[in-house]
Amino acid sequence: MNKLLLNLENCYGIKKLKADLDFSNTNAIAIYAPNGAMKSSLAKTFQDIADGKSSGDRIFKDRINKRVVSDEKGVALSPESIMVVLPYEEAFGHSEKTSTLLVNSKLREEYEKLNLGFEDARQRLLAALKQHTGSKKDLGREISSTFTPGGDQFYKALLRVQDELMKQKTAPFAMVKYDVIFDDKVLALLDNANVKASIENYIKQYNQLIAKSTYFRKGTFTYYNASEITKNLADNGFLKAKHSINFNSGAKLEITTEQQLKELVDKEKEAINNDPDLRKKFAAVEKLITKNVNVRQFETYLTDNEDLLPHLA
Repeated sequence: MNKLLLNLENCYGIKKLKADLDFSNTNAIAIYAPNGAMKSSLAKTFQDIADGKSSGDRIFKDRINKRVVSDEKGVALSPESIMVVLPYEEAFGHSEKTSTLLVNSKLREEYEKLNLGFEDARQRLLAALKQHTGSKKDLGREISSTFTPGGDQFYKALLRVQDELMKQKTAPFAMVKYDVIFDDKVLALLDNANVKASIENYIKQYNQLIAKSTYFRKGTFTYYNASEITKNLADNGFLKAKHSINFNSGAKLEITTEQQLKELVDKEKEAINNDPDLRKKFAAVEKLITKNVNVRQFETYLTDNEDLLPHLA
């Protein structure tokens, strides 16, 4: 085959495309389209041929479709001669076609090793995440759909958050039970207008209390930060080595033991959590949640982990 003749109309996003691609002096031809839709539409059209399916316009289904793909002699391209290579985030596995694609044996061997390495690393990461979270969900799809528009772009999702994860020194939500929070019924509840309003009222009161706190500061020195500092200092024997910490509260307050530091942090947290107005705001949220029998596990979990509530708005 020296030429590939295309005559397409109303094939997905392709309104009309008529072209003769001359391969007589080259093995590859690039087709440019400014809007990016051409790539996926052409790929879907060729995948349809490979799968023995018809093509068409998904939105305007009544439009007449034309799909003629042939060589210079008018012989239709056979399904067996087509391979659609999807973007890297939709990774394709080892198959006869991928091996054929890389005709150079050395390159093929390197490709297969890399592909197996990626898949092995992916499986080990997902296994570790599943063990840590105890989740029964498809975590690969969860990660993809959280950070990309679709559920099949796992590698793209990782690349998107890579820099942020590398810079993040702590994991404040590492112990959160994923399946309890990210349950479909819980998410629907949190999207309810009344629940949203109640949570926002709680957060407003909570932020006011943080602003008045002797030691805590919103966004910089929260209860979580204070707890992490307490843990890190204890793990590294900072106070046992006779060092001390000075807190700024209008008057100098020197902390010399781990127990003093823990008691100070816990006392400050307790003063905020026991505020009467905050308790009323939490009760209002709890009342709305209690009405929904489908989220009882979430209700119990939230009662024991009230610190999560400001993050659920």
